[in-house]
Amino acid sequence: RARLFYFVLAPILFPLAFSTPDVRRAKWRMFFPVTFIMSILWIAVFSYLMVWWTETLGRTLGLGAKPEIMGLTLIAAGTSVPDLITSVIVARKGLGDMAVSSSLGSNLFDICVGLPIPWLIAIAAGKKYIVVDANGMFCSVLMLFAMLIAIIIIIAISKWRMTKVLGLSMFMSYFVYLAVALCMGLDVIECIFDKKK
Repeated sequence: RARLFYFVLAPILFPLAFSTPDVRRAKWRMFFPVTFIMSILWIAVFSYLMVWWTETLGRTLGLGAKPEIMGLTLIAAGTSVPDLITSVIVARKGLGDMAVSSSLGSNLFDICVGLPIPWLIAIAAGKKYIVVDANGMFCSVLMLFAMLIAIIIIIAISKWRMTKVLGLSMFMSYFVYLAVALCMGLDVIECIFDKKK
């Protein structure tokens, strides 16, 4: 099993090992700024590759004109794996509040920092504005807000304890959101706030 993981992770581990100083070793500790910068650069490279491969898969599946569908499914799942691992680790230590807060906080960070920074850079580079064109975006934001309220209510009903019912209800609420958002992205249902075509 360890060999299988090593084989699967080799394309990631080799470039990191040869380009990023391992600051866990005493002789490399003074190079921590280089390690930090290289880590950010590699995250950017791997993120670019993930988006590119997802777009290619979307075109192969016939969803090339609907990039929001690939974003809602594959990219969202791929970028949420670190959050999932972190939440599982802290939940097993009995820190359920940290697990939930981490997930909510990382998504809020993505929306409030991760989106605006590239937009600000593009505008600073001379672009007048950024067009965000996704069907049902306003309805999706409203659904996310409604889900947040529902989750708070469900957590309160569970007496602020993480239970199987709480986990199942969160899981189901995600699939309800995903189903409605995909239906809007595929033009099966229409958001009443979208401009008529």
